[in-house]
Amino acid sequence: MRVFFDTNILLDVLLNRDPFVADSGKVILHCEALGAEMFIAWHGLATAYYLLKRGRSEEEALLEVDKILGWVRVVDCTDTQARHARTLGFNDFEDALQAAAAEACGADWIVTRNILDFTKSAVPAISPFDFLRKFAQVP
Repeated sequence: MRVFFDTNILLDVLLNRDPFVADSGKVILHCEALGAEMFIAWHGLATAYYLLKRGRSEEEALLEVDKILGWVRVVDCTDTQARHARTLGFNDFEDALQAAAAEACGADWIVTRNILDFTKSAVPAISPFDFLRKFAQVP
């Protein structure tokens, strides 16, 4: 299984955002237990780094980036994906970039708290809570 995480899931965990951190953290750990391949968009990593630098040194922020890179793969967003994102008709271009990245890596699911933002996505979106219910069994 290939699972793409919307940036909000990553930020929930990194920034300990209540009340979302519990389900977002559980879904990441559950994907590890399932042996799922996990992905984020390159611009999601850039956003995470930018926010991690607030109140931290450069070295501390980069150590957090290294931890992220230890469990997730970063999807390239090329000119082709950016142009494709523009054709998707999303209300929010950043969400279209997420959807294009999920499609580019062959994701089976986009895990996000904002399901309605991805109704035009070729890759189905699912909330962390629903993902955990749907894939409750670990092989």
